[in-house]
Amino acid sequence: MFVHGGGMAKGDKSNLPQAFLDALATNGYAVASVDYRLAPNSQFPAQIEDVKCAIRYLRAKAVAYGLDKSEIFAFGTSAGGQLVALAALTGSRAAWDVGAYRSEPSNLAAAVDIFGPANLTERGSGYKPSDIQDVFGGSDRRKLIQASPTHYVAPNAPPILLVQGADDTTVHESQSIELYRDLKAAGDTTQLVLVRNMGHMFVQVGARPINPTFQEIVQDVVGFFDSQRES
Repeated sequence: MFVHGGGMAKGDKSNLPQAFLDALATNGYAVASVDYRLAPNSQFPAQIEDVKCAIRYLRAKAVAYGLDKSEIFAFGTSAGGQLVALAALTGSRAAWDVGAYRSEPSNLAAAVDIFGPANLTERGSGYKPSDIQDVFGGSDRRKLIQASPTHYVAPNAPPILLVQGADDTTVHESQSIELYRDLKAAGDTTQLVLVRNMGHMFVQVGARPINPTFQEIVQDVVGFFDSQRES
């Protein structure tokens, strides 16, 4: 399942990069790209509620779509990465399982967080003060903590791959590094791919190409999901 970025205030399911779709489909994955309610008309936690509802929907429709209910993986870019990390780290234990298909769980088997904000109380999360007002209704620290994946790190979380541009000036590399270190300290399965010469949304920074290349990143994501299917 792909979750788009856009600071929880813009974007839609069409933002799924074609290279990811092609690579996953070629390797036998069914791919669903989902929409969620956007700020400021709908403030957080509407976005994570919708993502969790989408996970439950896929399980409820697994027979119709030929899906394996035990192998629902998610990946997302930017705020989408934040949302899939939140979904992975909270499973069914947070108060975000509202709406339809409540008989199905909203846990994930694995997740890939691609340059997603991890700790909104620290600098470099990608949310400007105006964004925080639109998405969270103000700078209440409790709300920012509630929306931070780092807040939910605990042992026995599903495997999480983090992909982060070393030259990202929107969501700083410190965000992914903090989440990676927290997951490692908890004993969770995690990997961090720091991409040199890459800014936000796969943009090349400087004269040198991004390293690993975009296609290598795509294959890293597919390989990560493959490794969880085999485990």
